Amino acid sequence: MRIEIRPSLFLLNDTAKPFSFVKGLQLLAAIEKVGNLQAASKALSISYRHAWNALAEMEALLGSAVVEMTRGRGSELTPLGKQLVAAERLIHARVGPLLDSMASEIEAEIQSAISFVRNVLKIYASHGFAIEALNKHLQKKNIPLDLSYRGSLEAMSSFSRGYCDIAGFHVPIGAFEVPVFRHFEPLFKPSHQLINLATRRQGIMVAKGNPKKIWSIEDLLRSDVQFVNRQQGSGTRLILDLLLQQEGKTGSDINGFENIELTHAAVAAYILCGKADAGLGVETAARQFDLDFVPLLTERYFLICDKKMLVDLRFKPILELLNASEFRAAVNNLPGYDANQTGTVMTLREAFPNVFISHGNTAAQRKKGKAKIAHEKT
Repeated sequence: MRIEIRPSLFLLNDTAKPFSFVKGLQLLAAIEKVGNLQAASKALSISYRHAWNALAEMEALLGSAVVEMTRGRGSELTPLGKQLVAAERLIHARVGPLLDSMASEIEAEIQSAISFVRNVLKIYASHGFAIEALNKHLQKKNIPLDLSYRGSLEAMSSFSRGYCDIAGFHVPIGAFEVPVFRHFEPLFKPSHQLINLATRRQGIMVAKGNPKKIWSIEDLLRSDVQFVNRQQGSGTRLILDLLLQQEGKTGSDINGFENIELTHAAVAAYILCGKADAGLGVETAARQFDLDFVPLLTERYFLICDKKMLVDLRFKPILELLNASEFRAAVNNLPGYDANQTGTVMTLREAFPNVFISHGNTAAQRKKGKAKIAHEKT
């Protein structure tokens, strides 16, 4: 059993019943992709006549053309047609992951009602394309999972309080590893185990061709640049705050810092619609929405659970899938993602040796400092 919740776009007026844009937008998206009405009709398995009538009806209701057809040159979307397709993408990017979370929760509740036993693992995870792929692969194999997308900090906080069985969060590699780790540190316990889901590239997403010539965080501070941000508590927002701190700046120095979207895909769609010039996110989102991407850093995405979860029969098929070549290939096909360590189980110390070395140095420095003070007093 699988539950899906799908958003739909309708046109309402006083003289006609609600008009659904679902089929029309599918047709426009296909035309944009193949550049020809006949080929688009074939791709959607509908007749050319049906496709023509669908366009004519849409244009009559909107009062303007959505497609321009030229003999010998195929079909091209008008500015209105492009705007409709972009709006559709923004809608799905904004609410799609949230609806997927709700559908997953409803599925789990229905399964619980049918079996009278709640036996589905609950995961709170930062949104990403690898975790999305994991959920889809599990669904295909009919492996139940209750997945809810949350910011990294919220997911980890919920996990530490026992609201979920597993959490997903990400930490950058390099200079920002230790400061980001510190945000999660109070939530970790010695019994916690980490499973590497993937590594991925984070950077600045910009419009195709990078018309504003945005190449660095410093460029985001320009008065002619409009930004779109992620929500407070997300791992990407933590990274942005650290990047700004490195420049000696704050969010108040960026136009649009308070424009919030909840997923990487929504940020990309927001830029595609022309509502912003740039946003921080993963490379996959940029490529999916035909944007340019300026890489800034690489990060690791982890799943965290208690050690006893590793031998839980409900978790066994998930761990097996993470180590399957089929899933690793799917992750490697995501632009900017790397599945080289996918499925690897680690302790906190194994995953973050630099952090624990830093801990040891700090402790040694404190001990040395106390000894020096005691010596000076004597």
